[in-house]
Amino acid sequence: MNVAQRCLVIVPRDDPQLYAVLVKAFLDNARVFVCRDLRTGDRAIHSVEVYAVGGGDLDADLRRVVEDELRRLRARA
Repeated sequence: MNVAQRCLVIVPRDDPQLYAVLVKAFLDNARVFVCRDLRTGDRAIHSVEVYAVGGGDLDADLRRVVEDELRRLRARA
């Protein structure tokens, strides 16, 4: 069974506006999930991170789609 890989985009917990923008941007892409970082202290992230769901390397085509959208959103900001 060939299941399409999915992508997890983690947003820093202290940036709710960015989280809202990314959720809206990827709303129609069922392969991309956006969540806020639940970690605190030294373990918390401070920039947007992109991962393959389930670990491993993210499919190059999916990474390109996500990174292109992130660049587009940065250009609009």
